[in-house]
Amino acid sequence: MIPFIIAVWEKYYRATFTAVLRYADKREVVLKKARLSHAQLEQIAAEKQIERAIAECFSFQRPSVIGENFKMIDTRLDLVGAMRKPHRRRKVTLSDSIESLVEGRNAFVHAGDMDMSLFDKDLQTIISDIVVAVDRSYEAIGSHFEFTTIHDY
Repeated sequence: MIPFIIAVWEKYYRATFTAVLRYADKREVVLKKARLSHAQLEQIAAEKQIERAIAECFSFQRPSVIGENFKMIDTRLDLVGAMRKPHRRRKVTLSDSIESLVEGRNAFVHAGDMDMSLFDKDLQTIISDIVVAVDRSYEAIGSHFEFTTIHDY
């Protein structure tokens, strides 16, 4: 399940990056770092969704990288800061626990190493961590761009 959870995580942040980039004032930095391929340029020409093609050029798995990506759009937008706080009185921050989860996902996908110690309770904790991290990031974006966040999902 871990690769699927990380895939949803990545898709959420890529879609959020696309939306934020679409309405950002300073897009030049992101455009310079995107390094669009020929196929992506043709996709842009056909579909006219440049923000989505640009978002495809960046990784959105690790919280630290996600934070760097969003800082390209606006240096004051600090998503990692929202994830640095521990969750449920743990000593490990949400950011660190999700980084560890991504490491486990990469070990499974790239080397076939599987964590056989994960059971239902651990998966519930992982899903809870992901939801809290996404909510904190969303709140940080809403606060930064001054819109009311909606958590009716």
